[in-house]
Amino acid sequence: MLGKWTLKYGLAAVLMAIVVIGVVLYANPLSFTPNQTSAAASFLVMLTDPPTVPAGTTVLNLTYSNVTLHVAYTNGTSEWLAVNASGTVNLFSLINATQTIASTVIPNGTAVDKIQFSIAGVEAEVNGTLYPVTALSNTFVVSVANPLVNQTLSGVLVDFNPTLVQIQATDSNGTLVNYYVLVPSAIATVVTSLTREQIKVGTIVQLGQDDREKLVRVVEKFSNNLTIVSASLKVNGNVTDLSVTLANVGNVTFKIFGLMLHGEFNATRTWETKDMRGEMRDEEIVERIHPDTIPFRVNGSSLIPLFGDGYEDMDCTGMEVSPLILAPGQNATLTFNGVIAIHPDRDGMKGPIVVTPMLNDTYTIRLMGESYQTFNVTALS
Repeated sequence: MLGKWTLKYGLAAVLMAIVVIGVVLYANPLSFTPNQTSAAASFLVMLTDPPTVPAGTTVLNLTYSNVTLHVAYTNGTSEWLAVNASGTVNLFSLINATQTIASTVIPNGTAVDKIQFSIAGVEAEVNGTLYPVTALSNTFVVSVANPLVNQTLSGVLVDFNPTLVQIQATDSNGTLVNYYVLVPSAIATVVTSLTREQIKVGTIVQLGQDDREKLVRVVEKFSNNLTIVSASLKVNGNVTDLSVTLANVGNVTFKIFGLMLHGEFNATRTWETKDMRGEMRDEEIVERIHPDTIPFRVNGSSLIPLFGDGYEDMDCTGMEVSPLILAPGQNATLTFNGVIAIHPDRDGMKGPIVVTPMLNDTYTIRLMGESYQTFNVTALS
């Protein structure tokens, strides 16, 4: 009798295992490839976000899509694994909290060393008005610290840490015009102190002290990997010349999407006026309102001011950019030489606001990407 019961429960256990494996494979067939026999592990993608925003900001909505994980398997193969997740999250709701934005299943014992997602749209509510926001990059890739997945429930925690830059100008009627730019810097690490409730996409929980301290250690690690070696800033009339040399002294590849130049700038505009004889002439007017931050996108080794130097680049739609990829041990120099201009008049007829650094003032350069690296440079002639 004992032998029959043992056989009965043994067969039941085998059937149950087959059912579990079948459910896992059906839920996420891309998670397993041949020769991978490790147990299944639930793996989450979570976002936390201490944003830096202008006064009066109450909403910062980020729409994301195309979440993919770079997974290295135990058999030596690797792939970009699509999670097929998309949605909108109010980043203001994630101060000292995390939100699950994607959930999948991968084999235990693998490593998730990078995460990538697309920024499909951003909008901000400032002083009761909803504004469209231009993202410095529409695709974001983050290296993941402590990438090994060795628990049945774990996930990657992305510390997005964006800065919402407000650029103000006045149009020809003296009306204030606001532009907003999202400049994210991000780090990520695998975490394990999770609950089963967090598997549900959209779940928000408080950020634990252990995970907070882990993120601080990752910041310290990545900040030492990608460094700004040197920089120069020169001004010649309306022309600005900026050069930034970077070095990757770590052991992972970095993508650099852009940077910010922060400080006090001159802002002037040329107006067409009549003199005392009624003849038309150009007059340079010093603008009362001027930006204190100029965002640049990276295109290869070139820096492109986000608003360009022409009216057609005002909203930056369709702008083709290519991030700088810096492998371990490599260095590169990013450069810009030209006129930085803002066109607040939608008809493009009143002339742009030309922005230039002020001679002998010091400016802060901040990288956008997998680092919080900053560097100070003085504007010279």
